[in-house]
Amino acid sequence: MTHDRMFKGAKWIECAASSEAPIFRKPFNAEKGEKARIIICGLGFFKLFINGKKVSDDLLVPNATDYSERDLTKLYYKITDKLSHRIYCMEYDISDYLIQGENTLAVMLGNGYYNQHSRHAEGGVVFGTPKLCYIIEKESGAVLCDASTLSHKGFITENNLYNGEKHDYTLCPSDGDFAESREIPAPESEFYIQTSPADKVIRSIEPRLIGTVDGADLYDAGENTVGYAVFKGGEKGNKITVNYAEVLDSSPKKYGIHFEDGYQQDEFICGGKETEYIPHFTWHGFRYFKVRGAKPLRVDVVHSDCPVTSSFECDNAVLNWLYSAYIRTQLCNMHSGVPSDCPHRERLGYTGDGQLCCEAAMMMLDSREFYRKWLYDISDCQCKISGHIQHTAPLMGGGGGPSGWGGAIVEVPMKFYKTYGDKDLLDEFFPKMLRFLDYLESRSENGLVCREEEGGWCLGDWCTPDEIKIPESYVNTCLYVRFMQQVLEAAEILGRQSEAAHLNERIERVKKAIDVAYFSPFSHTYIGDIQGASCLALRIGLGDDKTLKVITEKYKKLGTFDTGIIATEALIGVLFENGEDQLAFDLLSNEGENSFGKEAACGATTLWEYWSGIESQNHPMFGAATKYLFMYLLGIRQPEDGAGYKKAVISPRFVEGLNKAKGHITTEKGIISVEYVRDEKCATVKVFADPKIEAVFEHNGIRTPFSGEKVFNIKY
Repeated sequence: MTHDRMFKGAKWIECAASSEAPIFRKPFNAEKGEKARIIICGLGFFKLFINGKKVSDDLLVPNATDYSERDLTKLYYKITDKLSHRIYCMEYDISDYLIQGENTLAVMLGNGYYNQHSRHAEGGVVFGTPKLCYIIEKESGAVLCDASTLSHKGFITENNLYNGEKHDYTLCPSDGDFAESREIPAPESEFYIQTSPADKVIRSIEPRLIGTVDGADLYDAGENTVGYAVFKGGEKGNKITVNYAEVLDSSPKKYGIHFEDGYQQDEFICGGKETEYIPHFTWHGFRYFKVRGAKPLRVDVVHSDCPVTSSFECDNAVLNWLYSAYIRTQLCNMHSGVPSDCPHRERLGYTGDGQLCCEAAMMMLDSREFYRKWLYDISDCQCKISGHIQHTAPLMGGGGGPSGWGGAIVEVPMKFYKTYGDKDLLDEFFPKMLRFLDYLESRSENGLVCREEEGGWCLGDWCTPDEIKIPESYVNTCLYVRFMQQVLEAAEILGRQSEAAHLNERIERVKKAIDVAYFSPFSHTYIGDIQGASCLALRIGLGDDKTLKVITEKYKKLGTFDTGIIATEALIGVLFENGEDQLAFDLLSNEGENSFGKEAACGATTLWEYWSGIESQNHPMFGAATKYLFMYLLGIRQPEDGAGYKKAVISPRFVEGLNKAKGHITTEKGIISVEYVRDEKCATVKVFADPKIEAVFEHNGIRTPFSGEKVFNIKY
């Protein structure tokens, strides 16, 4: 909606004194017990107080978006696309905070993503300086934001998502230090009430002192996590300095995020009062931290409030680790409504990482509104003219590729529909999908997707164990076909077949181009199956009757992964989809050079960006395959035409090396759980499906309907 409709005459204001973290105050009268609500937006992030009490436990609000137009040519990779923009506002019931007579509203602002000098996007991320608008609607009359809301530059002297924050509590203002604010024009954008979950303090950890480094106390949180250490004050003027890192050993040079990187540092100059010292407008990604000047009270874990709604446990240690590590990694990368690539170095909503993991996250977490919000970020970053989708949503810079990244405009709404059954949203996104497919066609030559934007990236797969050898055009074109197939499926669901009918001919033409350019009838592979190439073709209906056999023989011999983020998920999916359950299990649970088992053996608690452990150690993208633990090993699936789990087919796959397994997911219709124990001859399977779900148990082609709890004894 428009600004005027949202705020009804309220003005945007900024601090008259230059500040990245100003404080605002507004006295107003109210009747105790009267009904009142506030609609408020503080950009980038804000904290709201009424009569000295913080309103809500929300953090890092409002959600990050592509707020308004700015000069995209300042990005590291110049962009000339025309995008859409939105800004979220928070709505709170403040009735219980009011007292009789004079009340005081106070707001703290911070930069957030709105005024962020990113390490990866240069000047193109800066939308503007911190600003505020609000309206209090109460029975005794409205209170509108304007210049009479007083302001002060505040005690936070620096705040940056990446570098950290500096606080000087000796600068805390007194009432007489505040002055009138400056009224400014409203941002040119669409305004919405935020429905996606805010960040919160989810839990706390007691860190362990493990030594000293250069005179600083060194602590271990016991896991790779996100949030910050909490400190109690001290004498006025006492300085607390805290640095955060993923790893202690800084060699090899690019191993994790370490103290020498020079960011993720907070400084607090105490004000002499008994208060807790924390960063207000950022979080840190870390396992270790070192401190000078104080002892930590605890570590607060902070991320978007998306509760875990699943469980998985079995008698294979690697798979148990994979599930827990994926859950932790995914949650570590959910902040301010954005599924990020990593929680420290980049903190960006990469459309590649996000589309790979979205189905797993929707399956295992309460994340419906989180992903609904991110879908509109993807939509906003689609060029209105060309249909091009950016590599990050909201657009904050970063590299990627046309299909494996931009294809989020197809993949995410389709997975959202399959998980939640929301046909209206799918219908809304259908034209955007078609526009994107036309964009890929415009970037093709001889049927192959071969380029993206001039001067930018054109990745295929990413994070392969060694140098990327699988051709970019091959990966992008296989995904192009897969997206066209999904859009045809969406057209059938929506009854919009005529709008997508032309895709049938295009699919056959592009498939032929892939075969001509990349298929060898002698080896029955695509590009020698380098880095899992053939599985991408099998997924779209290409290959001959021996291609699957060649793939299985290769990976049985190899015994570990040679694949990047896209082909790893595709490989495991193809194996399970084609009945190669044992090999899929063996790869998921192997402990070879490029494996989840190796990460577990190295003591990792989150998933690595690279199989080798270089770079970040908190990237969720390889965890996309975790969904197959539920879909095949536990056997919780929907029929091919199913959506929203109105129907479910329970059909566990039994493999050697896995004799006990149990787990559950929470669907739109209720819980589905599976637990089994097996030996060489038989298995006892206990299943449960909420009575609202039309469930069947399938074994050897026989389907048995059930409701509630049921036990099946299977011989094989």
